[in-house]
Amino acid sequence: MSEYKEIKIHVEELLSLAQEENPSVNLIWETKVPAFRSFDIKKDVDLIEEILRIYGYTNVEPLRPDLPMNVEIQKPFEEKIRNLLTDRGLNEVITFPWIEESLRELFNLPSYWEIVNPLNAQQRHMRTSLIPSLVKVQQFNQNNFNRDVAIFELGKIYLENQEVPTLGILAVGKFEKHFTVQRDWDFLTFKGIVETLLQRLGVENYKIEPEKRDYMHPYLCAKVVMEGKTIGYFGKLHPSVAQKLELKETPYVGEFNLELLKDLRIKPTFKSLSKFPPARRDFAFVFKKEENFADQILQTAKEVFSDLLEEIFVFDVYEGENIGKENLSVAVRVILRHPERSLSDEEVNKLSEEFLKRMQEKGFRPRA
Repeated sequence: MSEYKEIKIHVEELLSLAQEENPSVNLIWETKVPAFRSFDIKKDVDLIEEILRIYGYTNVEPLRPDLPMNVEIQKPFEEKIRNLLTDRGLNEVITFPWIEESLRELFNLPSYWEIVNPLNAQQRHMRTSLIPSLVKVQQFNQNNFNRDVAIFELGKIYLENQEVPTLGILAVGKFEKHFTVQRDWDFLTFKGIVETLLQRLGVENYKIEPEKRDYMHPYLCAKVVMEGKTIGYFGKLHPSVAQKLELKETPYVGEFNLELLKDLRIKPTFKSLSKFPPARRDFAFVFKKEENFADQILQTAKEVFSDLLEEIFVFDVYEGENIGKENLSVAVRVILRHPERSLSDEEVNKLSEEFLKRMQEKGFRPRA
């Protein structure tokens, strides 16, 4: 009888004997590796593999893995924000919840909670904004020769009667480093991060409007408004504030109220894909250049086409003497689809006429 067969018989005898005495017994084997096998059996996994090979992989009964539940994620909403921003290349930081008097005065921030006997001057006021804390992190990195910073913090700010969970974001320097191309953070790139975050969180039908804050750039600052409530703001730090803090580059910052984001977001819903073909219609409207056409066209389309509206997008923009120098022509394509049947031409034409009528009432002239 060969050596391998003897080992196999001994293994089967040990397993059967252990199961008879106690089905839940844990076997502990002490093994010695011969010198001629020391080159390939070095770890416990090597020995396990050798036993399985002799015993036979087909003799091992397949079992489902018993994975423990991850009970550490108690805040899935914050975890979703954390995963999204880290996927975009940002790093999470955790800062102290207080702010010193000099920094509070520089940012012109109110103070609702003041510590009576602080350990030092930097721990005097409870912060009412995350932006100064993130700027201090940029200062620290700058002093340690790292000018490319992209960070965020999920912390709290302390207002008059409440603690408000808040998201703060800061980005400065370069966000892409390749062999030949290096791209700097700018307003539109930072705005793209904010819009992606809002979209992934289920925040829809929001508006981005100009915002004025003492410590923000007068022309590069915007706020996010939804249902008449300001969710947050973002933009570039004021150059004078960056100069007083001796920052080499002025960062882009943003701050958002997590409680409002939770309350105003729309939970995702799922529906099956329609098996029926879509109906497409193109519309072109002429209006003054200074008018805000996008929101009005989108809102009117949602009101008229309702649940049948699958997609709407701009596919052409024209300006010329034919429509007047002060005018602009925008062509949009509307795609309609019913989940349970095909749409007739009569239905689509009737809805299209209603859409044109509504747009004319708002002052948009159809272009022939």
